[in-house]
Amino acid sequence: MSAIFHRNLIVSILVVSLFHLVLFAVGAYLVFQLDILPDVLGDLVEPVPRWLLVFGTLEPGFLRITALTGMASLLLFAVLANLGVRTRYRRTDSAELLFIMLFCLSLCLEAWRLGNLIFQAFGLPQYLNVVLFSRFFGLLCLLVSSLYAVAMKYTQYSVLIGGMAVLAFTLAGILPLDTSLYEATFLYKLGDRQGYFFVRLILAALMVINFFVAVRLRRSRRFAVAAVAGLFLFTGRELLQYGIAPLPIVLGTALLIVGFVIFVRQIVVFYLGL
Repeated sequence: MSAIFHRNLIVSILVVSLFHLVLFAVGAYLVFQLDILPDVLGDLVEPVPRWLLVFGTLEPGFLRITALTGMASLLLFAVLANLGVRTRYRRTDSAELLFIMLFCLSLCLEAWRLGNLIFQAFGLPQYLNVVLFSRFFGLLCLLVSSLYAVAMKYTQYSVLIGGMAVLAFTLAGILPLDTSLYEATFLYKLGDRQGYFFVRLILAALMVINFFVAVRLRRSRRFAVAAVAGLFLFTGRELLQYGIAPLPIVLGTALLIVGFVIFVRQIVVFYLGL
């Protein structure tokens, strides 16, 4: 791919990341300015797992602060991670790093969870599948990154990214939602939680398998470490997207940071031989 394409893609990723950070800041300001509290206590039909509520509570004011903190952690991590990795991507021209940048970009779309609070306050329709799209797209980015680790040669990135976006929108669109019930994370209740769980689990498992296959094909144990780092990224996001108490937010943020640093380090060393 041309240097101009790579440069434009990096700029686009950074611009979109920063835009969503600003969007989140505006949304958070409105939530506090209008004193919007999440109206989920009477709508939750299933108890929230206790481990998600360690050091926390379902009291609306506390939910608002912790959920916003979790979203802020995702966005700040995404922006700073992409700012930090862009020079390494230019040096290595590694597809693995490109799709990790896109994974980080997908984290920014969690800011749209604020839409359910703000739209409700103004009596507007609240159906948004942008967040589900971002979660599927992020997992697909991790999977594709692992495919390049096993020496996939396809270089039409624009076509590949477009196809991934279509697939992610399709997966998000076919998931049934119960628009009369809320999750504690300000999203509507999923009608097929098991299906959603298994799709995520399968995508994560395929990513790990590919990285371990890369150990044999490319004769480098660094891809085994990258597999573990990929699991950290997956688990960190899972914790933060359900972050409604301090413990999952802290653990999720730590796993994202550690996983990202380890992953980038292994890929850069492999390609540059540092």
